[in-house]
Amino acid sequence: MSDPLPVGSKAPAFKAEASDGRTYTLAEVLRTKHVALVFYPGNNTPG
Repeated sequence: MSDPLPVGSKAPAFKAEASDGRTYTLAEVLRTKHVALVFYPGNNTPG
């Protein structure tokens, strides 16, 4: 587990797999779109 980012800080570079199976990088998506990051703690967890 890593330390949480302070509110208002920039997101670190990362890759994520989309539902179509393609892997996207944050930098790639930011070239053409706005991004809202939502952190989901997981099913059946407090918070």
